[in-house]
Amino acid sequence: MNQSLICFAWILALPVLGLTATSAGAGDAPAGAVVTSTSVKHVTYKTSKSFDAVTAAVEKQLGKFDPAALNQAFSTVPFQPGGVEAKIHAMEGTSGLMLFAARDHGQLLALKGRKVRALQYELGNPLVALQMTQVDLRAGEYAPVRMYVYVGDDGFTYIDYDLPSSFFGRFKSPQVDEVGKSLDRKLENLVANALKD
Repeated sequence: MNQSLICFAWILALPVLGLTATSAGAGDAPAGAVVTSTSVKHVTYKTSKSFDAVTAAVEKQLGKFDPAALNQAFSTVPFQPGGVEAKIHAMEGTSGLMLFAARDHGQLLALKGRKVRALQYELGNPLVALQMTQVDLRAGEYAPVRMYVYVGDDGFTYIDYDLPSSFFGRFKSPQVDEVGKSLDRKLENLVANALKD
């Protein structure tokens, strides 16, 4: 069942604009590896809205991924694809996305005596990932995507993420490109709603 979850792997992640495949030279990478060079479009929003208000507004729009419920749906005999899709749709938030994980990097920096506010979100939708992986399995590498919310040294709150269409562009597939652009819009709407007064 976990393999099925991996196949549904999350959508959104590190954008790739240009991609050139080159053979690895001696000392560059392990023997047999192919090293590629990528460039990514990065998006940064800056706001005077508080960190707590921004993170609360982001999280309010996200559903919650429930791996146990999904495993149970995949285990149903006889297997019912419609039932699995219904379970996934039930996990979606108003943004059409769900939260897979949140990592508190500010808490981690406390180990070095720093007091900062910083959360990394892993978010996406397995059904969106499926739209891409059924066309090109490699797209699963970038799903789910990440978003980072933090307070900068200037006291403002920042929201950073890599543009999904840019990193999914490496697959040179019109179908994958279209899904990547739809993810761009979902993230843009997620942030716009979070930053509303």
